[in-house]
Amino acid sequence: MTITNSEIIGYDQVMHVIRKHLALRGVSEERIVDDATWRNLAIDSLDIMTLTQELEDTFGVKIDEQDAMDLQTVGQAIEYIVNARAVPAARTEGA
Repeated sequence: MTITNSEIIGYDQVMHVIRKHLALRGVSEERIVDDATWRNLAIDSLDIMTLTQELEDTFGVKIDEQDAMDLQTVGQAIEYIVNARAVPAARTEGA
């Protein structure tokens, strides 16, 4: 599933991708809630980076590497993606 730039991204869409990704790493769906930390889910930095890549590819956003490492919970990651898609692309004035 790839989202086009014109589509609005919602909480459920991002949560679905996160749950699917973490299920492949053996994390049960009921543990994947907004306030779950990556540490509590036994997700390491490599897992975070592969999840980041999947979110970028799926939703067409760019996630700064430091931002990805600063996001500590599932809810923070969802909020980041939803907000990234809500901000229109910067335009160059006079172009």
